[in-house]
Amino acid sequence: MTLLDKCPVCSGGKLAPKLDCIDHSTSKETFIIVSCETCDFAFTNPRPKDDSLGEYYKSDMYISHTNDTKGLFNWMYQTVRKYAIGTKVNLLKKTSQKKNHLDIGCGTGEFLNACQEAGYNTKGIEPSEIARKQAIINFNLSVSENTNLDQFKKGEFDSISMWHVLEHIPNLNKTIKGFSQILSENGKVIIAVPNHKSWDANHYKEFWAAWDAPIHLWHFSKDSIEKLFNKHNFKLKKSKPMLFDSFYVALLSEEFKTGKKKFINGFAIGLISNIVGIFTKRGCSSTIYVFEKQNKVI
Repeated sequence: MTLLDKCPVCSGGKLAPKLDCIDHSTSKETFIIVSCETCDFAFTNPRPKDDSLGEYYKSDMYISHTNDTKGLFNWMYQTVRKYAIGTKVNLLKKTSQKKNHLDIGCGTGEFLNACQEAGYNTKGIEPSEIARKQAIINFNLSVSENTNLDQFKKGEFDSISMWHVLEHIPNLNKTIKGFSQILSENGKVIIAVPNHKSWDANHYKEFWAAWDAPIHLWHFSKDSIEKLFNKHNFKLKKSKPMLFDSFYVALLSEEFKTGKKKFINGFAIGLISNIVGIFTKRGCSSTIYVFEKQNKVI
């Protein structure tokens, strides 16, 4: 196990246990979520060593790396994903008029293919062999297995996206520093991550599916992710809620808590969480952030 004694955001050493979470997807082991008493950033600590994390992804519940539509839940997920791809491409168009784009954790390639069809020059990174092969075979995309950003040229990309990927990255500060190196002047980073300050997170507590320990290493709020990116000379330009995520996370959380996917309960909790998130500072279950590379120190 890897045990951190300092917060990766502020380097503070006062880490307090926040709650215990069971890995419902694979191992059924219990993991501790800690919170930094200095900056309020939360993370899984201790966590499995980096070379062991792959074992925790071997679950039928991890459906973002497949195109499986069997069963109502999978069908709903894939249907919403198709709609969400269009909204993501539109966000990219509004965010970056320049055309060289990198999608990190591109999965089976649907979003990256849509970007390519919209006129972007695209490259992707996907460590999962199953998902990567689908992206290459289905869409003839340029997708690398290598997750090291040093493989790219300085200033090669005008924009980078990570859709629910940053929370999985072991080397958090190294990765964001790498963004700065491979982005062009005023390049943009589009990040989507769960928000552990949301109403549904507070409602479900240790059963909240988006804790997803241990494969979710880091647990963000708007304040903590902004502090992290400011540290690496990025400025927050905009944020927007991912409204469908609240329903998806609530349905999974219901299953973790009760053993059943209670669709009515899940829909109700997701709806309440969205309403509270939109009209208060809590935010919704998941949030998209757009950061811009700064040429001078913030």
